[in-house]
Amino acid sequence: MRRCIDCILVVLPFIFVSFMEIPERIYFSAHIPVTSISVKDSIEVSRDTFESGLQDLYDAIDARKYELKYDAFRYALIGYKALRRENRLNDKELISIIDFTRSSCEKRFYTIDLCRKKILFNTYVSHGKNSGGDTSSEFSDECESHRSSIGFYVTGATYTGNNGFSMRLYGYEEGYNANLYNRAVVVHTADYVSEDFIRRHGRLGRSYGCPVLPRHIYKDIIDKIKDGTVIFAYYNDKTYLQNSKYTRIAPDLVASL
Repeated sequence: MRRCIDCILVVLPFIFVSFMEIPERIYFSAHIPVTSISVKDSIEVSRDTFESGLQDLYDAIDARKYELKYDAFRYALIGYKALRRENRLNDKELISIIDFTRSSCEKRFYTIDLCRKKILFNTYVSHGKNSGGDTSSEFSDECESHRSSIGFYVTGATYTGNNGFSMRLYGYEEGYNANLYNRAVVVHTADYVSEDFIRRHGRLGRSYGCPVLPRHIYKDIIDKIKDGTVIFAYYNDKTYLQNSKYTRIAPDLVASL
């Protein structure tokens, strides 16, 4: 049921495979012949086309209107494709993004419907109390760290616990988020994630590492993204972004799709 993301992201990666199998003389259009193209050149063309598709989708969802950073969106889409390749996601064509580079006073949680090319939710979300004050800069995957984790989360089942209606989270990146379940990092709600709290304290309240959502909307979000969709917790950590297997386009991502 991988039916959408149109040709923008579903079809474009297969261009790479085509390039690997074509004869020495090919045509990029009806008028411009290209001879003796190398494997390296074909990879670069495929990568450029893929990047162009990402930019087109970013524009189509009107991301700038919601102040969604392109880098956060770009990495989220690359990771989404990689996680689908690993069969870790359900058939819903949804991605959620938490932009930890932004202030907690800003609406930095996004859920995007890739099929409809629409941002469904844009709201506040907390970070861990030991990750920072208004902004977050320290992250961990260690138990009792009370810090947020960066990287790609996969949503799990819902349950009712100490924080009421909640949703489990799983991670698969050692050193970054693989302990989400063991740390009981879940999505839930609390009164300290609200505009009233911001007015009184100058920032959102903080959690023990959970991404906490506002009370008036959290159930709608959880019901939409539960049971196998991706949440990308973005931060401009160069080491993570350069080394995660979920943030790289080629050759492993493009060639395997």
